Amino acid sequence: MEKAIQRQRVLLDHLQPSSSSLIFSRQAHQSTDLSASSCFAGNSSHGQRGGSEDDVVIVAFNFSAITRAYRTAICKAKRGGFKDTLPDDLLASVLKAVIEKTKVDPAEVGDIVVGTVLAPGSDRGIECRMAAFYAGFPDTVPLRTVNRQCSSGLQAVADVAAYIKAGFYDIGIGAGLESMSNDTVNRLKNINPKVETFAQARDCLLPMGITSENVAQRYGVTRLEQDQAAVESHKRAAAATASGKFKEEIIPVSTKFVDPKTRVEKKITVSVDDGIRPNTNIVDLAKLKPAFQKDGSTTAGNASQISDGAGAVLLMKRRVALQKGLPILGIFSGNNVRVKDDPANDVRARRRVSVTATTTKRDGDDHLGDNDGNHVVDGERETRESVNRKTRTLI
Repeated sequence: MEKAIQRQRVLLDHLQPSSSSLIFSRQAHQSTDLSASSCFAGNSSHGQRGGSEDDVVIVAFNFSAITRAYRTAICKAKRGGFKDTLPDDLLASVLKAVIEKTKVDPAEVGDIVVGTVLAPGSDRGIECRMAAFYAGFPDTVPLRTVNRQCSSGLQAVADVAAYIKAGFYDIGIGAGLESMSNDTVNRLKNINPKVETFAQARDCLLPMGITSENVAQRYGVTRLEQDQAAVESHKRAAAATASGKFKEEIIPVSTKFVDPKTRVEKKITVSVDDGIRPNTNIVDLAKLKPAFQKDGSTTAGNASQISDGAGAVLLMKRRVALQKGLPILGIFSGNNVRVKDDPANDVRARRRVSVTATTTKRDGDDHLGDNDGNHVVDGERETRESVNRKTRTLI
């Protein structure tokens, strides 16, 4: 009995209220300066929380604790720092970093799940499996890929969290990988003619650019508003980079780079996102032609770039994180995905997650959230305010 009481005391000491928040619920967090850099630097107060005895039992043993997240720089496809880098090398870099920086024995990892979209499933699965070996994982650690389009990385993390909660294993890695320099957007071949008789099925063939135009038109989002959001996005990204907010989470990658003019190959180290344009301004953006339809409003300047990069997050039971002395960045409580090009569905998805999180959230717990579906708007009529309040990825 005394040992049980002591364990509870240890956990209660760990669960004292936190003063920091990674990501927010709308009611509890109104700040738009969303930075996790202090957590990555080891300054997070997430390790000290408070709560009732009931919270100890539920939190300590039923929830997956996110302890570390790392990524490569995000580079422009075809032209950026990773244009000549193979996908498996990108993934291997972040998988290796997760293990080396946390000192977790790779053999303890129950599964690695990688979200990825463009490459054929079997090919990418093989590449990812090889990447795990390059990173030092033994062949006893399984790996699989998952494709849920824009939310593939989120789904990978959600799958790992679900397996941990179900008790299949205590430690897992959720990752994401895309190399658009190597894997172009594939076009379907031999499309079933039946698609012409099913409107919803036909909509599956719509490219994201046209989806962007449809949503902008439906909700009256103007070209100027999109350009303004793009300017603000680049401005904030440049400021965050200059102040070192991404330094702790980005893993430097040494790779080859072939000069597009001289064709001379050289070795470079990529440690900074190279798609950020600090000098982006309204005047220059206004000169760009629509990219997807003649009278459209989505351009190469206010849409998201095509990119190369990888990222990984380590998840485990809270009790395991405590035993290993690892800092906890947040709690994965749930996820939801909107399934149509309608911002109202995006809002419904968030509300559904919010209800789930509210029923499980303890005071002081940080909850990771909001993988925006690369939309031109931020849900229903929130767009007007969101242009000024926060940065959104456009397309």
